[in-house]
Amino acid sequence: MVRDKCPVCLSSKLEIRADYRSEHSMLRYLKRAECNNCGLFFANPMPNQKDIDDYNSTYFVTAHDGQPQCKVSNAFFSGIAKLRVAHLRKYLDLNNIPVNSILECGPGFGFFASAWLDSNPNTSYYAIETDESCHASLRVMGVTVIEQHSTNTNDGLDSVVMSHVLEHVAEPSKFILASCVDLKKGGALFIEVPCNDWKHKIIDEPHLLFFDKKPMYTLLSSLGFVNIQISYHGTSITELQSENRLARLWMKIRSKLLSKGLIMPFGWRRQGMETLNIPFERAAVAPFNAHKESSVPAWWLRVVATKS
Repeated sequence: MVRDKCPVCLSSKLEIRADYRSEHSMLRYLKRAECNNCGLFFANPMPNQKDIDDYNSTYFVTAHDGQPQCKVSNAFFSGIAKLRVAHLRKYLDLNNIPVNSILECGPGFGFFASAWLDSNPNTSYYAIETDESCHASLRVMGVTVIEQHSTNTNDGLDSVVMSHVLEHVAEPSKFILASCVDLKKGGALFIEVPCNDWKHKIIDEPHLLFFDKKPMYTLLSSLGFVNIQISYHGTSITELQSENRLARLWMKIRSKLLSKGLIMPFGWRRQGMETLNIPFERAAVAPFNAHKESSVPAWWLRVVATKS
């Protein structure tokens, strides 16, 4: 479907900037458009919802070859999930928001859920995950997998989490509203997305939306969320753009050393890693700077907001 309006602010001030770079047949002939009003970049035309649903139904097999098996990858995903949980927890504590129930949209194999439940085991934790290959691992850790956004609970939800999900949807406003239908007034929404990663990646797939702070704030404020806090985290986009062959080679060597158990030179505790007690996780996360907040556009946007 060709978009004549921005998926976030509905402005018609759009410009086609480049071909959408993809390997999948569903996405191969798209363009990358920019909204001149809010600054969102997005795939245009947008694939139809059935094709998106079919793609996402096997997403982790299609895009990531299934559940991570590499020790370094598992340590990275576990470590970064703990950093995300700490970010949400800080917001909850500062705003006196108690959390006894969570809905996570698109949890994958459950790294965020595991990190949350390790320290909050009595939380009623619900999840919607379109890729059924993830369901078994979610249920093992005590997550209730549901098919609809409504949890059918009388008390409502205290928090909704969507980490690396929103960039995959065609209609972000509809998706957030549906996901937060049971979120209590005063409940917290946590979102993490890549920040304009088309600028430093060689392909755009599988992302359909490319956020920076302005379009994200525009989106959430238009939906009635308040106390919106948006921050950059990770290596700056400028650094990612200038990464050279030697740096990539060193990352491969470093990963190989970690997989062989050589953790000592890399696993020391850094500022921002206070919640990472496992040296292997600190070593896996460190080169990506996921523990650092950046003053300039960087790898990830972390977002917290309150439902009004």
